[in-house]
Amino acid sequence: MATHIHTIKLKPLLTTTSLLFCMGLCLQLPLLIRYAPHPLVWLNLLAHLLIALLAVLFSLNKQIPMARTCLLFGYYSYLVFATLLWSQDVYIQHFLLVGCLCCAYFFHSFEQRERMLWALLYAVSFCTLDLYLSHALEGWLLAVRRGNSITLTLTCVAVSIATYRHNAKQWWQLKTQYQHAKSLLIQSTPAIQVLFHSPTGDQNRQHFNFCCVLFADVKGYQQLVARHGELKVIDTLDRFYAALDSVSPTYDVFPLKTNGDEYMAICGIAGKANETDELNTAATCQSQHIANMQNFAVYAQKRFQVICHQQQWPCYLRLGIATGAVTAGMPNRQHGTFDVWGKTVNLAAMLEQACEGNAVLLCPSSYSLLPLHLKPCFEHTQVVSKIGVLNAYRRFIPQA
Repeated sequence: MATHIHTIKLKPLLTTTSLLFCMGLCLQLPLLIRYAPHPLVWLNLLAHLLIALLAVLFSLNKQIPMARTCLLFGYYSYLVFATLLWSQDVYIQHFLLVGCLCCAYFFHSFEQRERMLWALLYAVSFCTLDLYLSHALEGWLLAVRRGNSITLTLTCVAVSIATYRHNAKQWWQLKTQYQHAKSLLIQSTPAIQVLFHSPTGDQNRQHFNFCCVLFADVKGYQQLVARHGELKVIDTLDRFYAALDSVSPTYDVFPLKTNGDEYMAICGIAGKANETDELNTAATCQSQHIANMQNFAVYAQKRFQVICHQQQWPCYLRLGIATGAVTAGMPNRQHGTFDVWGKTVNLAAMLEQACEGNAVLLCPSSYSLLPLHLKPCFEHTQVVSKIGVLNAYRRFIPQA
């Protein structure tokens, strides 16, 4: 997949170069009409014009290897035959050096061997043809001509090698910087690592069949602010949410974001629950993720009860958990951060809004996958939401 994506990036360059090759051949027509020494010269031009057009078509159809082969072979064979067919030495062979240098731009870092082979073919062919065509010269003219031929060949080969080493160094530096940036991004947002392995190559958003979503907020927040002051309440809640963040790795939970007094977390999005190779293994993983999220919710509820007791706050924490499919990724905004969307997210938010004090509400999907030893902790209930009556499962957390 990665090789295919990188190769497709050559399409604009190959298309443009193939069209330029076609135009160059067409510009040769007036010269052939006036000076062509042999009918085979016409055959050579027309045949290679067809090859150049094939290169354009292959490139437009994203058949990049075929387009590149047609272009490089067509340019090479046209120059070799044109050099041999014209009765005089008109220095056509020197254009082979252009092909030698241009090879640097038609291959990626993982194709350097092929690039060097093509470059050497162009360079050696130029040197051979030029040495052959200079046989009629004598004395110092012959020495200078052959010296120039060898010098030009060695220079082009040296430039190709230097370009190869420069490109290899640049690619290595880019890869190192990418890995470093990727590492920093995953450290700051661990769940985003799933986007780096997208089977579609889309590293912006992905759909996941399984995710466990938790919403939590403080019932009575406005009364707290009116009584104790906004700064004090925010500072206390900030310490509470920081405590949740610190223990979240223990439960394999990823804290997603806060919005005022609201807290959101997810789990299971990067786990085996999204693999379908073995359904039994997937179900076991899903069950474990839901158990982890439920335990995390119980911890949050008990921790908040302690804070309310210490601060003498007449409020409570509402918690809603839903399980299902989500879309996860990065919003198309300049300051967007990793987020999740979908009906599962909306359901978790509605359960949180309908939750009573000192309790946790689960959706039916979450309850069905809950481990057997935890199911007795919950009781079936019905809650009223903005879309009507919802079935749910409730667990009360008694105050310590």
